[in-house]
Amino acid sequence: MSIRRTEIQKLKSGQYIMVDEEPCVIKSTERSKSGKHGHAKVRVVCVGVFDNNKRSITIPSGHMVEVPEINKGTAQVNFIEDAVINIMDLESYQSMDVRWPSDEELITKINELRANPQKMSQSQVEYWQLAGKTLINRVITN
Repeated sequence: MSIRRTEIQKLKSGQYIMVDEEPCVIKSTERSKSGKHGHAKVRVVCVGVFDNNKRSITIPSGHMVEVPEINKGTAQVNFIEDAVINIMDLESYQSMDVRWPSDEELITKINELRANPQKMSQSQVEYWQLAGKTLINRVITN
């Protein structure tokens, strides 16, 4: 699990941040002006990548936060079960179990592959590894 640290004020919408040890995508940021005796604050609204929970945090603008490193790769689908999908990386040949994605479009594509094993052997998936977890991001069919 590779994580780097950066200042909260440098983050923008669409970037990633660790909140409660869960990787989240930032939806919006607000900066408040500093008061008479205080520091400027940054309010971040984000959504969890794996659990889709909305989170909101407020942090002083000079503080450091954790940002997950995203490792992207392509893989071949080995087999599809009810709970997990087994994929194999095309470069390292590492096999890993991945939970089903939450996106409806991806679910229908994976169910099509499950129904047609010939098509499954010719297709690939793009996956992301972040914060020690793996996520299927896209299905590539030939």
